[in-house]
Amino acid sequence: WVQTWRYTWPLLGAIYAAAGVTHFTIQDAYENIYPQKGAWGIWSLPGSAEFHVKWTGIAEILGGVGLLSGGAFDAFAPVYSDCPNIFTDAGIGSDSAAALLLLTIAVTPANIYMYTHGAKLPVDGPEVPIAGHAIRGIMQVVLLGLLYQMGQGTFEALLN
Repeated sequence: WVQTWRYTWPLLGAIYAAAGVTHFTIQDAYENIYPQKGAWGIWSLPGSAEFHVKWTGIAEILGGVGLLSGGAFDAFAPVYSDCPNIFTDAGIGSDSAAALLLLTIAVTPANIYMYTHGAKLPVDGPEVPIAGHAIRGIMQVVLLGLLYQMGQGTFEALLN
């Protein structure tokens, strides 16, 4: 089923790339959900919220474009050709999925911060009900599972 799912990778890549662009078009909204120093009594990362919003936006754009191009290559290139390799022999699609998995894990504290501190995205948007946070959490777990499956070739290449 993963092979069939590969044909949807370009769509997921486009969604990630578009989300990355929003880090620059509505930057203040993303800065609002970045955990402030001292959140939960332990949170402290070097760099400003602006810095973290920008680098994660760039990473989402690059990962999304990689997933889009790798998935499009798999969908439309002849079956006897291999996807271009950038980092590992698994190909750019798998490499991008693995990178997006790690990025999604890295930004999870922002989603938790939204729940624990009532931060909103957009800043003047409505409050998210607890059910909304629960649905988002479930969807994020499903997304992580899909990205892991999509990037499995990269993880195997890196661990061998």
